[in-house]
Amino acid sequence: MSLLYSDLPVYVGPPNSDAPGETARYVAATQANVSFSVNNEAKRLLGSNVDATDQFRFKEGGVTANISFSCFLDPAFNGGLEFANEDHIDDYFAVKIGLNIYKHCYLNDFSVSVAPYAPVTLSANFTSLRPVSGVKILKDSSPYANQGFPIDPDDIIYGHTCSVSNMTEVVGNVQSQISYKKTFSRSPVYNIGSTAASSMLLDSVESEMSITSTGLENLISISGDKLASNVVVELDNVDGDSVVQFPNLTMAAGARVLAEGYDINGGDTLSATATIKQIDL
Repeated sequence: MSLLYSDLPVYVGPPNSDAPGETARYVAATQANVSFSVNNEAKRLLGSNVDATDQFRFKEGGVTANISFSCFLDPAFNGGLEFANEDHIDDYFAVKIGLNIYKHCYLNDFSVSVAPYAPVTLSANFTSLRPVSGVKILKDSSPYANQGFPIDPDDIIYGHTCSVSNMTEVVGNVQSQISYKKTFSRSPVYNIGSTAASSMLLDSVESEMSITSTGLENLISISGDKLASNVVVELDNVDGDSVVQFPNLTMAAGARVLAEGYDINGGDTLSATATIKQIDL
């Protein structure tokens, strides 16, 4: 029997907990992906053929799982998006897909896409140090604790209901698309006598924002252009409500415009793109 998308809702638990819960932790996911990997290498010995029954050597790391999903931003679901809050960049989370729980999940990156008259979309990528394994894919027969999903399409955040600040410092007056990505570099921590990592240390954090517009404030020089003030995208729905746990998209003063480009097609207007980068840690 096939599993339907309605059988596999996605939940993200609170910081530093392996119990995801449901009613306060649902994310309005449009797709999810899970991939497992084992750290291995081939067993090859000089003067000996490969043993067909013992071909691989398994190294530290055990089984890890990469989990990614895309979702809409809806102010009704605050808790499940807590992982993107700057106060929790060192923390781990539990991700529940259907009834399968992936524990000790560390955020690798998340990205946000904003365009007029389209829902704002968030994509996130995690690494689970304690993935569920050795069991089947289990469906959730009573999603959202059997209370029904409180989704109102009118509450979803759309690009045309968001607001922008200081964009004209970088590009023209009309912005048609904004893409934002924050990346976290981490190192696994291994304990003596353990084959699996117990936690991950945060090494660096970087942010990048690309803005498509009808023009550029100026063409960059060899060192790019430094922002004199914050460039901010405030994510609100038509009622002016935002996701409490999810931050506005901000490139702080001091970040630099390090890439620009523009193109012109016959019968169309000029389209320009500027990319701002920021070293957060």
